[in-house]
Amino acid sequence: MDQSPGDDQADPERQADKQADVMKDQLRKEVAMWNSLRDETTARQAAELSVPAVAPRAAPRPARASRAKAAAVPASKTEVGPKKPFSMAFDGVTDAEHITYMIARGRR
Repeated sequence: MDQSPGDDQADPERQADKQADVMKDQLRKEVAMWNSLRDETTARQAAELSVPAVAPRAAPRPARASRAKAAAVPASKTEVGPKKPFSMAFDGVTDAEHITYMIARGRR
């Protein structure tokens, strides 16, 4: 019985360390492989891009559209007087009718 009770506790730790080392080695290998593949594709893409690209011809611009002249306002409208200010419509009811309705319901 060469093993002491302390060695039993260290054994799972050693196994975990070994597994961690194996996983790290595997990851290093995968990263190295990925980097080499990436370098190859980057070099290939750079070679493809080194060919000068022909600039596409610009389509001819359409002639500028002239602005339509504003329709002449009839003189009769300008003589009528100032416009009424904006007001909200309450379902086709005038302001005064709406106020009397609200007062009848008890609102102030």
